[in-house]
Amino acid sequence: MEPRERVTPPLEPSRRILAVLPDDGTDRHLIGALRRDRGITRADSVSVRAVGALQEAKTRRGRLPEPVLARLVTVVVPEADADEVFDYVHAVARIDRPGGGMMLMDRLLGATPYALPPGIGEEAD
Repeated sequence: MEPRERVTPPLEPSRRILAVLPDDGTDRHLIGALRRDRGITRADSVSVRAVGALQEAKTRRGRLPEPVLARLVTVVVPEADADEVFDYVHAVARIDRPGGGMMLMDRLLGATPYALPPGIGEEAD
């Protein structure tokens, strides 16, 4: 029996955009908008405990601030589109509102391009 040759897709230069958002549905709205408006399918949202990321951390001396529930959204985009998508995420997620969250972007060594098969419909929210 002959071993099958593995075909590895090429890696593309990519950037990762991270956004810490309030747990108010902004993450679902953002991911839907990224797919619908920009065709971006490499995005994810997870629940995190945030301390001082979404609001001023007030506490008594010697005590840690209470964590709040937040969402961490991760978006992977080609390097050429990164600045434009960063601005888009900032606007759609309304980061500039009070308690709107924070964002950052970093460089990845590479990422595998990902496309959904044709005919896959939108999921209902």
